[in-house]
Amino acid sequence: MPTLLQSLQTQDIGQLHIIAGQWGIELQAPDVRQGRSNLAAALLDNPALIAEVVEALPTEGQSALADLLSQGGQIPWHLFTQQFGEVREMGPGRRDREQPYLHPISITERLWYFALIARAFFDTPGGPQEFAYIPEDLRPQLPDYLRLPPPVTPLSRPATPTERAYPLPVNDHILDHATTLLAALRMGMPETHIEEIGADWEIPVPTLTSLLDIAGLLDLAGMPRVEEVRQFLEAKRGAALAQLTGAWLASEEHDDLRLIPYLEAEGEWLNNPLQARQAALALLETLDADTWYSLPAFISSVKTHHPDFLRPSGDYQSWYLKDTRTNQYLRGFEHWAQVEGAFLHHLVTGPLHWLGLVELAAPTAEAEAGVFRRSPWYAALRAGTAPQLPLEEEPPALNSQGHILVPRLAPRAVRYLIARFCEWETPRKGIYHYRITPRSLAAAEDQGLKIKHLLALLRRFSSQSLPPNALQALERWQKHGTQISFQQTVVLRVNHPDVLQALLESRAKRFLGTQLGPTTITVNQGALPKVMDILMQLGYLSDAALDE
Repeated sequence: MPTLLQSLQTQDIGQLHIIAGQWGIELQAPDVRQGRSNLAAALLDNPALIAEVVEALPTEGQSALADLLSQGGQIPWHLFTQQFGEVREMGPGRRDREQPYLHPISITERLWYFALIARAFFDTPGGPQEFAYIPEDLRPQLPDYLRLPPPVTPLSRPATPTERAYPLPVNDHILDHATTLLAALRMGMPETHIEEIGADWEIPVPTLTSLLDIAGLLDLAGMPRVEEVRQFLEAKRGAALAQLTGAWLASEEHDDLRLIPYLEAEGEWLNNPLQARQAALALLETLDADTWYSLPAFISSVKTHHPDFLRPSGDYQSWYLKDTRTNQYLRGFEHWAQVEGAFLHHLVTGPLHWLGLVELAAPTAEAEAGVFRRSPWYAALRAGTAPQLPLEEEPPALNSQGHILVPRLAPRAVRYLIARFCEWETPRKGIYHYRITPRSLAAAEDQGLKIKHLLALLRRFSSQSLPPNALQALERWQKHGTQISFQQTVVLRVNHPDVLQALLESRAKRFLGTQLGPTTITVNQGALPKVMDILMQLGYLSDAALDE
């Protein structure tokens, strides 16, 4: 870190006289170079004067020096000025006219004109960054009381009973949604259809897809990897949840910021998803594990004490993020709440909750969750071990109408296979509803599945005997394919056989199908208007009573 003399190298002779005057020192020097040397020596050789000047500072000024000392003598300039105010930029002429050192607008400006702090660019892992700092040889001479550890202030406040009146316990529903999504992808469902299926899930489909990808369950084309998916679905629920959570905790690709639904990134700028996630978790882990905390208070406290957790370089200009709800671009520290604040809110109420790490609470069932605490599974999942979750022992059931009902806690591998044989209906009360149809069975055959696989699965896992009629229908389809089909058709009915006979002897005959009786006959699809025209030519008015 630069010394006091090095820190004075950019100061003109006028500034040197101002600093000397602030300290009550008469500066004698033939030139600016000698002036810098004389001023540095005069300050550093007078520890009693340093103690006197520091003691005369306002409490906030002493706090600013104490903060710098607690962080090794340097703090990023933008963070320091956010907390302690700016230094007005002015040239020598304006400075000498306005004399800002007599009426400083901030603690930073007061310390600046005393040369107790300086500013310079230092190298950091993220590149050069500007810092406020205490000169290296001045630092040891500051009073010891500035080095006392500051009181520990929690990064939030405990939630009130009213704020946490409606708890949202931790759950493992992400495993059920993952099973559904994997089946849908394997069946080649259109993206729009998958979005409709996932519309009621807590976790958005793009986020879940990304989690499955980083967990190694999808190939480069976004299709399920057969063996990896089999192992995931056959694993115990705790192990499967630990797999997803562990992948998220370690991933450099899964970008929580860019997955916030209403934020849109533009341009080529890069952020560090893993670093951001780890920084947020480190802040969260300063809180007591068993206490409910206010989420807004947590976000506000992070803004005050750790605003750069998401951007360690302090660069608030190069990220082009747009709020799609307002079409507003969110550049600059003034949009911290809409970027960093939104990121923390999303992380706590989103991935941390979906993956079983955090439980939430709200004042009412209709209100948004604003309270959180670490879940009972947190320690295990953070350590990469499986929490104790319910066993998957509930059996599927085939009824006589060809519907298969699969409870949420049926083996996920079983539901994954059943889903690929069936048409999907809306789940109800924790039960997944599927229907066997010729079309669904044909689609399953296209995936390489056979009826015998489904029958074996149902016989093995069902807790009751399978309906004979449903078994017989499946076996018949396996042998003969579709034996019965329904189709809509138009039936022409006349009031006397002679009318029908006249029609059959006319050129309308080629538009008619099967005769159903002496006065009824089918009309070929799309030919009704032509038949009505011919009837009119034969002298018969006709009316079409068809349901729209």
